[in-house]
Amino acid sequence: MMRVAWFFLALGLVFAGRSANALPLEHWFELVPSPYRLEVAKGAREMRLWEGERLIRRFRIALGKQPNGAKEYRGDGRTPVGRYYIGDKRPSRRFRKFLALSYPNLADAERGFQRQLIGQEAWADILFAHLEQTLPPQNTLLGGGVGIHGYGNRPELPVDWTEGCIAVSNDEIDYLYETLPVGTPVEIRD
Repeated sequence: MMRVAWFFLALGLVFAGRSANALPLEHWFELVPSPYRLEVAKGAREMRLWEGERLIRRFRIALGKQPNGAKEYRGDGRTPVGRYYIGDKRPSRRFRKFLALSYPNLADAERGFQRQLIGQEAWADILFAHLEQTLPPQNTLLGGGVGIHGYGNRPELPVDWTEGCIAVSNDEIDYLYETLPVGTPVEIRD
């Protein structure tokens, strides 16, 4: 019953015509505090790791094969733009280690709903995943499986080659995997 109430409250807020200066959807729910945060500058092909206000490290990155603009749908080869968090960490045979991002976020879900890529049920599932700080559904038309990973056995070439993820060197993904907790905020900008 509580889940249904949250769903209708959220839908009411989304469709009630938020004011121009309203807080964007991706800012509605704050994460458990983490001492770290990642900032990704897609245009510069750089990721920065911060601890509080102190810059700790910079990383050269590779992106999706179609790096410009925000991810819109599964298979578009784009890296998303927006505020996310690390939702899961796991070893990967293909990429060495994988830090799963909370894509799609609430703004992605709203755009997908407006474009009729997802329905109300998928929108609500994404909302509840973010309320519970778990990974949102990864099998909608918006896509999923987006994260930060290493190169694995692939040579480290300065080209964009992923399906929409952010790639760093194998040594760097080892460092990030050990350093960053689940819940670490990740902001991706064009």
